[in-house]
Amino acid sequence: MATSTIYFSSQGRVFRSSGGQPQAAWTNVRGTNTTNGTSAGTGTSTFFACSMEAARGGSVFAQNARAYFYFDLSDIGTDVVSAITLKVTAGSNSALTNGDYVVARANQDNDFGTIATSDYALVFNSSTSFTSYSANQSSWSANSVNSVTLNSTAVTNANSGGELCVCLLNYTYDYENGEVEESFGNLENTLSFPNSGTNRANLVVTHADAGYGNVVNEVAAASISSVDEVLTANIDKIISV
Repeated sequence: MATSTIYFSSQGRVFRSSGGQPQAAWTNVRGTNTTNGTSAGTGTSTFFACSMEAARGGSVFAQNARAYFYFDLSDIGTDVVSAITLKVTAGSNSALTNGDYVVARANQDNDFGTIATSDYALVFNSSTSFTSYSANQSSWSANSVNSVTLNSTAVTNANSGGELCVCLLNYTYDYENGEVEESFGNLENTLSFPNSGTNRANLVVTHADAGYGNVVNEVAAASISSVDEVLTANIDKIISV
């Protein structure tokens, strides 16, 4: 097996906020597949996920942010992908390390280009549903590269489409659309969007070795490591085959 690091092609965060009674404020902030954000960008010190703080008269102020990343896997070619890990750099605010997030599919795995407020709802499959690309995550570390193992759905889509678009979002209230009866406090996670260097957002992809992949004298390609002492990763054809 081989491992390739694929860096993002597009990235960004979209934010939305609202005030009012707890459930109404959150319903407005979460929105549907047609809801726009109120701001978008790629700041070096920002956050994703949500918070809700008490205001006057029993009302609250709610806000939510979703982070999007697009990865082009075409360099891997037709090699079968078997595992994927998403790596994203956190910001420096150690007070915003509240976990409770998930990686979900976004934009049907298509590139979104330059992030915009209209991209807030890219994570929706329909008016209400999402597709998870990971399990619920309970920890997040500031000033660190945070790693998340993607699930079999992400691996299958990577193999069939050659690209992935993912969203980092809150799990309990955004992904699960949990009922809100009162302020749930701060569930945000600090985030950064470096544009260069090895700490920029990337996928670590485990896949089959490139090279010759055919049966030779009834021996399966998976059982052949070399031919005449030449590694199969360096062989495209044998006798023009």
